[in-house]
Amino acid sequence: MRKVKTSVFVALTLSFVAADALAEQPAIPSENYAHPQRLVAIDGNRRINLFCLGQGAPTVLFDAGSGDTTASWRYVQGEVAKTTRACSYDRAGYGFSDPPPGASDVNATVRDIHLLLRAMGTDGPIIYVGHSVAGLYGVGLQGKYPDDVAALVLVDPSYADMGRWTPPSDPTDQPPPPWAPLEACLALAKSGELQEPKTDAAKACVRENRSLDDVLRRTDRLQQANPVTISTKISEIQSITPSAPSWISVNTAQIDALNPQFGDKPLIILTHGSMPLRPGDNPDQHKQNEDRWMAAHAKLAALSTRGRHIVVPDSRHYIQINQPKAVIDAIEQTVADVRAK
Repeated sequence: MRKVKTSVFVALTLSFVAADALAEQPAIPSENYAHPQRLVAIDGNRRINLFCLGQGAPTVLFDAGSGDTTASWRYVQGEVAKTTRACSYDRAGYGFSDPPPGASDVNATVRDIHLLLRAMGTDGPIIYVGHSVAGLYGVGLQGKYPDDVAALVLVDPSYADMGRWTPPSDPTDQPPPPWAPLEACLALAKSGELQEPKTDAAKACVRENRSLDDVLRRTDRLQQANPVTISTKISEIQSITPSAPSWISVNTAQIDALNPQFGDKPLIILTHGSMPLRPGDNPDQHKQNEDRWMAAHAKLAALSTRGRHIVVPDSRHYIQINQPKAVIDAIEQTVADVRAK
């Protein structure tokens, strides 16, 4: 049982983007995501990179998956901006944002979002759109700052129960931590060896993202070689990884303490329709993982009396890249729902 949980956990924290099919050319030129846009000061002089398009309320705020940036929303943001104000941002330590002052966990991230909303100027509560690990941050934002949230669209999100593991019968039977490969990459980054990777070890740390064009691929390589980016991702993965003695992750414990209540707020959960068997995966375990993922997303949608769970056909983990229209449609529906209240 625990091996199944470990398998799905590691797969979903270490990124599917290389396996995702490319969408059509986005309407927004890639250059917009290859440099800082508006650097918003929060917490004193700490700056968060923010990119806004369009006008109107409610504001839609896009939050990317672990290690990702505003660029992951390039197929969606421009279309949503035709309907309302659409803003993407880089979490602290990623993209063009300054490093976080401490751990990258739910409490720290939702506080940053709260401060960012105040600093950027928003007209009322937002529609929060989060991918993957950002699903935890959306739930946490609702728990900590419910007045900030009008509705949520969570795209193939992580969920709190992923952070609960059954204690191993043999305490010595523990898998290597999922951030272990990143610690080796961090050492190489600090030595400068990732700037122009020559060894196999260095090349393994700077992986080519086939969903990016040449402009964004250059930016992505620079960010993958940045020690701040790697340190942030290590911290983020540590915060979602259960450990002894409780075998409950930091993020899950924080969400449990917040006890989010959604009431009748619009909440849409989008789930990938097809995930290929990864090399070395056991087919039976793969099916169990997929069934668990589907059931957890249905449970997540049920947190709101207006919750909807939508399975997107022919999509993988990055639904916003290979089936962006499904994400756009879900957001536009929530915009209409919020405006109708």
